[in-house]
Amino acid sequence: MFEPTSIFGQVIFNLLIVLTPIFFYQLIFSKFNNNRLTQIISGIIFGCASILSMAFPVVSSNFGNGFLWDLRWIPFVICVLYMGYVPGAVSAILLVAFRFFLGGMTASINTLFDAIILFILFSILRKKYHQFKMINKYLMNIVFSVITFSVICISLWIYFSYLHKLASFYSLGFDLFFQMGLSYLVGIMVFTYFTENMINRIKIMEQIHRAEKLNIVSELAASIAHEVRNPLTVVRGFIQLAKNEVDNTIQGYMNTAIRELDRAEKIISDYLNFAKPKLDVKKEEVNISCSINEMILLMQSYANLKGIQLNNHIDQNLFIEADDLKFKQVLLNLIKNAIEATEQGHVDVDASYSEKKGHIIVNVTDTGMGMTKEQLQKLGKPYYTTKSEGTGLGLMVTFRLIEAIGGTLTFDSKLNQGTKATICIKGYKKEATNIHYLDNDSIA
Repeated sequence: MFEPTSIFGQVIFNLLIVLTPIFFYQLIFSKFNNNRLTQIISGIIFGCASILSMAFPVVSSNFGNGFLWDLRWIPFVICVLYMGYVPGAVSAILLVAFRFFLGGMTASINTLFDAIILFILFSILRKKYHQFKMINKYLMNIVFSVITFSVICISLWIYFSYLHKLASFYSLGFDLFFQMGLSYLVGIMVFTYFTENMINRIKIMEQIHRAEKLNIVSELAASIAHEVRNPLTVVRGFIQLAKNEVDNTIQGYMNTAIRELDRAEKIISDYLNFAKPKLDVKKEEVNISCSINEMILLMQSYANLKGIQLNNHIDQNLFIEADDLKFKQVLLNLIKNAIEATEQGHVDVDASYSEKKGHIIVNVTDTGMGMTKEQLQKLGKPYYTTKSEGTGLGLMVTFRLIEAIGGTLTFDSKLNQGTKATICIKGYKKEATNIHYLDNDSIA
């Protein structure tokens, strides 16, 4: 059993302190980046971990009555990397404020500059970091540990230099700096491991909950859709026949009734498409360059009707192994949604091959009203829609179809700045052939 007075015991104790935000993962990560209040609370939690680390430092006997050091920067680095700018700034404010509270103007100013430097560095690296796979993240953590410890060492050197005690700085010895550097490396690695696992666990739980909701909707849809659809068809037919036997006023009422019956028919069709428990997909080589251009041509008249310019930039000879009809349905839904979301401006469809990833990327971008982060997070959930009239089932079907053909669908949007839907699917690009492709001029 290690005593807390030993160096090893103190390091372990300090390491456990800085890992305390993990115990609040339900509060932090289950509402990850959801709203400003959650971000501030997250920053406070990470900031308190840094404060506790400073309150219970590791005491090394290498220098006078003891050289004090801690792992305060580990929660701060993780907070900036995983929680974002606002929580990172809150964490930094608490950390620096407590250091000023402890006293020592020179050391406190050093801490302030360290916080600014590390905040800027990791804010820049944050976006790139989350694009890496897990193994690459661990490799990056080694780099981050070196960066963090280097900033600490330079800060200490400046501090002792200012006090004209560089000899004391060098007398601290290699062992002490090795302990500090290793502690930061282990701390950041362990923190990342637990953080990634908890985020993945929450994502899995959300997928399970979503699947349960989808199953409920599927069962309801399958049980009632056919029974409701048949009488609606009969009613519509009789109204259509009776229209010619009444005056114009009654005909107007009947036309309204027919339109509403057609709308109900569309909703039921969406339910039936969604209710299929298994989406059987036939795998075949599909030239999606042609498929995309066909869908653009199909939707051009609808765009013209709404006064929306429909642009495209499609690379030639892009191929996937999938069901062509289901891919076209996905694309049709996305283009239609983009046109409907745009009051004025344009809708752009582009497709290209990413040789590095071996995937084909298809973007459908509009200049509509866009969406908030909260609205983006709800897309594809049962009964959620941003339209004044709609059920949200169309997008739910789209998500299921894109999953069935082995692709992913993501949305990026900013309020009043438009929305971009991105399909990413495994594919390849062939050498040029004599296939004819439609361009903007031929689609006008």
